[in-house]
Amino acid sequence: MRARPQCFRPYLLWRAALALVIGTASAQPGEPAATVLLTNAAQVRALTTEEAARHQAVRLRGVFLGETEPGGRGCVIMDETEGIYLHGPPGLASEISRGDLVEVDGRTDPGGFAPFVVAQTLRKLGRGQIPEPRRVMLGELSDLALDAQWVEVSGVVRSCEPLPASELPTPPPGTPPVAGSGAPGLRHDPIFKMELGSGSERVAVQLNAESASEAHADAEVRLQGICFSQHNSSRQFLGPLLLVPRAVRLVIEKPPPPAPFDAPPCPVASLLQFARRGNLGHRVHVRGVVTHHRPGEFLWLREGDHGLRVESKQDEVLQAGDVVDVLGFPARGQYTPVLEDAVFRKRGSSAPPQPIRLTNTLAALKHDADLVELEARLTERHPIRDGWGLALDWGGAPTEALVRLPEGTAPPANWLVGSRVRVTGICSVLTEKSGPVSGIWEPRSFQLLLRSPADLSVIEPPSWWTHRHLMLLLGMIAGGSLLATAIVMVVARWRLREQATRRAMAESEFAAILSERNRMAREIHDTLAQGLVATSVQLRLAKKQAGAGPEAMAKPLDTAQELIRASLEEARNSIWNMRSHVLETNDLAGALNGILKQLSNGTGMQTSLEVTGRARRFAPVIENNLLRVGQEAITNATRHAQARRIAVRLEFAEKQFRLSVSDDGEGFDTAHPPSSEGGFGLVGMRERTAQLNGELSVRSAPGQGTEIRLWVPLSGE
Repeated sequence: MRARPQCFRPYLLWRAALALVIGTASAQPGEPAATVLLTNAAQVRALTTEEAARHQAVRLRGVFLGETEPGGRGCVIMDETEGIYLHGPPGLASEISRGDLVEVDGRTDPGGFAPFVVAQTLRKLGRGQIPEPRRVMLGELSDLALDAQWVEVSGVVRSCEPLPASELPTPPPGTPPVAGSGAPGLRHDPIFKMELGSGSERVAVQLNAESASEAHADAEVRLQGICFSQHNSSRQFLGPLLLVPRAVRLVIEKPPPPAPFDAPPCPVASLLQFARRGNLGHRVHVRGVVTHHRPGEFLWLREGDHGLRVESKQDEVLQAGDVVDVLGFPARGQYTPVLEDAVFRKRGSSAPPQPIRLTNTLAALKHDADLVELEARLTERHPIRDGWGLALDWGGAPTEALVRLPEGTAPPANWLVGSRVRVTGICSVLTEKSGPVSGIWEPRSFQLLLRSPADLSVIEPPSWWTHRHLMLLLGMIAGGSLLATAIVMVVARWRLREQATRRAMAESEFAAILSERNRMAREIHDTLAQGLVATSVQLRLAKKQAGAGPEAMAKPLDTAQELIRASLEEARNSIWNMRSHVLETNDLAGALNGILKQLSNGTGMQTSLEVTGRARRFAPVIENNLLRVGQEAITNATRHAQARRIAVRLEFAEKQFRLSVSDDGEGFDTAHPPSSEGGFGLVGMRERTAQLNGELSVRSAPGQGTEIRLWVPLSGE
């Protein structure tokens, strides 16, 4: 049980209870919780984060255990309930000594992990008695309720060294440190950091140089201190830290061996083996030949037929073949034991150890942590955090090799997938997280840790016919086939469309020719043939009346002449309706320009032809009708209008076409247009316009010239 300080009296308990009752009763609804006076450490530490953040008033009496912050700003006191951390202005505890009975007034604060008191005043009342610490095991320090409590522990010193100046707790002025921050310091330097161990438990300790020394490594010690909880920014526990106040001495229950390197070396094979008088938890002395060294991290040794991995922070560089003595704490590794927190001394040098040739997985298990070699096929390589990982096919068994390389460094160019390689490295047996309940634990896999890229040599480069190249070739062939098929299909479709277009054009042309032939046959049958028959009848009649004299022949001959004239006119109409040969060699604009020049040549008339828009060809029927309308308009202007100027304008729009022919001739009355001698006047032009679904307009007046406008839609072209 903990001893109660002599200065405490029973009336103090009644006083604290009465103050709490009065403070609680006087608090009215709606008043801040700060009006409640807290009188012991348990009340403060029982507050929730939200309650402590209301800065409730506190008055405590307890025994001063020691300072925890530089400059006297932080300390811990302990009353009849438990310990509590205090923080205040600089020099808060400068006049207070360990064991003094003190009274503190202040406010609560939620802290970074547990509630504490922001002290406003700290008064010395006299001398008190340091309570007996709570005796706990190292593993019990992870109990969250032990934060800021006075405890006593025992263990074996794993390491002890001065705390670097960069790690000394020196919070900036005006910034209050958080209780349980994990970095409380002492008033006087230097400060030592120690790691205390017991079984598999490890605890960090900070203590003053007066009671610590680097020579304490491997000693069994007992010490008293204040337990603090290291935590993150989310108020979550990370681990315990034990702070030993300056005046508290380290008790050495069993000193370390006086000359541990002089003791006979222990065989590596005997580590963590059964012994009736075991020395578990203490350092052992081993001797071996270096196979690989990573300064400040790991050291691999060979002793006889066994390998050993050693964890050491020493920066001294060792080479393969160096003979060293090592002092370290045995611990369970992945498969075979390792030495932790080790120190070493170089004894001499020898030839570098030769790698052991592996033939099967069982041989790898016997040479865990030793230098080995094997031949395999490289099946994959991939980057890892600090180098490259290599997947190997070792006689059908998948194996992995790891090599350290600077960040951004690519592996050697000859490390090609599919190569047959010889790999040398440190064997590291891999085990499952849980082994058998009892009996022999035999893992089934291992990996190799390459010392440098030189540990992998290519025996045989990969065949070009690798799976990757084969798949690439098949992909290229498949892609080429698909591309060729696509090209053939596109060309075939284009040819089919071209053939369909040509066939449609041929059919259209044949249909047009057939239609024109039928029309011409009808025209000849209905007009020219009948006219010729009638003419033949009249000529036979004139022949019969030849003997009656000229007067008798005159009438039949006149009739025959009229019939011949009519037949000629019909022939002209038929020819007029046929496609002009001019359009075979020229477009519409060129044909009209040729007609305009031909009809005006030698007349002295001024002519012009203007084309706007994108000139293009139309269907033969459309072009032929447009040409005939324009030709008739130009003919009328040159022969009958007695014009001095003729202007022709062609407008090619996206969905329509316009043609206009204007002159400055005599003009005429549009209500009574002059009759056409050839039958191709306005009536013929309107008929052709109607065939084109267009519109024809005529603007003219006597003495004001004439303008003929034609509009044709092209949307249905």
